[in-house]
Amino acid sequence: MPQVLQLTIFFCALLTCVICRMVNYTYVGCYVDYTDHARDLTALSGVTQLGPFKVNSANQLIHSTSMTLELCSSACSLGRFSYFGVQVGVQCFCGNFYGSQGKGNEGDCKKECTGNPLQTCGGPSRNSVFYLSYTNFKNLYTVVKSNSLLIKTDSSRTSSWPTAAQTDADCLLRCSATADCQAAVFSQRLLACHLL
Repeated sequence: MPQVLQLTIFFCALLTCVICRMVNYTYVGCYVDYTDHARDLTALSGVTQLGPFKVNSANQLIHSTSMTLELCSSACSLGRFSYFGVQVGVQCFCGNFYGSQGKGNEGDCKKECTGNPLQTCGGPSRNSVFYLSYTNFKNLYTVVKSNSLLIKTDSSRTSSWPTAAQTDADCLLRCSATADCQAAVFSQRLLACHLL
């Protein structure tokens, strides 16, 4: 098994600017997962941590004995993914696409969420899939000074800084002008901006 290399990006002066956005989710349906050991929602492939959530990168999921739809949507919204799926009451998956293995029977997605028995969290090899929508909330900003980013990946993922920027304000302007931007990370050392 290849050794997992966790990449954490450190900068002497890293400034994270977050636009306050409201995240909503809408039920899409019950979908088949893990046919021939393949996942349907695959965005967590190679990720070992997403914000405060530890990711089981081998299985591409977040496991919690307190799983709720809110917990899974919160985790997946940190990565600005379009969809999340919950399975067997305790597993959370994220992705930008779903349905690669077909639609499941709605009766197969009736497992109670362990953190809220009034919610249903999929079933064995079945994801209850939800669409995430991001809505601006008055373009309020919170400035967070940090020495490292919150997303860790293994060596199969790379990080890039695609946009040149002179100041953190440039990053905020670029993020505000992009409909689905949730955050912008400005590196003073690189004079670059990464939109999230």
